[in-house]
Amino acid sequence: MAAYLWILDDDELDGGRQSYPDEALEELRAAGDGDELCRLLLGSQWGWRSSTRPVEAVELLRAFAGTGELGDCFLALLLCTCARWARVTAKLVAQLEASGLLSSADLDELAEPFVSEEIHVECSLGWLAPERLSLDPGPDGPEPVRLPESTPTTTKLTVEPPLRRWAAARALRGRPERLGDLLALSRRLPKRHGHAVLHGLLDAAGALAEADRRALVARGLGTGQGAVRLAALDLLCADKGPDAARRRARADADARVRAWRPPSTAPATPLG
Repeated sequence: MAAYLWILDDDELDGGRQSYPDEALEELRAAGDGDELCRLLLGSQWGWRSSTRPVEAVELLRAFAGTGELGDCFLALLLCTCARWARVTAKLVAQLEASGLLSSADLDELAEPFVSEEIHVECSLGWLAPERLSLDPGPDGPEPVRLPESTPTTTKLTVEPPLRRWAAARALRGRPERLGDLLALSRRLPKRHGHAVLHGLLDAAGALAEADRRALVARGLGTGQGAVRLAALDLLCADKGPDAARRRARADADARVRAWRPPSTAPATPLG
C-alpha cells in the first residue's frame, strides 16, 4: 500500500558551529510563502546540504505556518523527509510535536503517511520542475519539444525509520484496534523500517489490552533487532517481573541484550 498526496498545480556542522555561510538554509528561509517553500523542498530533496540541527526545520514551519494553500501538515511532511535533516529525524519529529505548531489532529494527519509502505507526491511538471518542460534533443536533432505545464509527474519521498517508529506509536495510541494492520505493515517493509514500526508499537503497548500486549511483546522478543528486543524486555519485566525478563535476556545471542537490567521504574510485582 502506498500513500499518495496531490498538490496544487499552480553543511556540515562542527560542534554546533557553522564553518561556512549556510546558503542552502538561507535560500529556504527566503521563500515567499509556504507553497514556495514546499516547491523548493520537493524540487530538490537532496540539494540542501546536511544539518544536525532539527530546530531549523521547526523554525521554518513556524515562519511559514498558515502562509500557503498546501497546508502546514504537508509542509511538515516535506520538512521531515528532507535529506538535510535525515540524520536527526527522531529529534525533528519530537520537536515538531512539542512545538505546538500542529494540533493533535494535524499530528495524526502527519503520522499517517509514515505508516504507509511508500509516499508519492503527484503534481504538475511545471510546478515541480519548470526547467524540464523543454525537451531539447541537441543542436543536430529535431526542434525542441515544449511540454504542457500541466504534464503530470510523481516524486517519491524518503522516510527514515525513526519517523515510522514515531508514527506507529501515535497510530496505535489513537486506535489500538489497528494493531493487526500495523503488525502486517512491519512484516511487509524492509527490515530496518519494519523493526522501527515494531519498536513504535512497543512504545505504545500501554494502549493495548493484556492479551494483545503480551502477544506484541512475544513478537518483539523474536525480532532480529537488539534494540527492539530490549524494548520488549522492559515490557516483559512489567508484565511478568524482573526474574522472567532476566531469564529471557540471558538466553539472547546479543551481548547488549544479555546485559539488560530492569528499568528503574519497573514495578515491584508483575502487572499480571
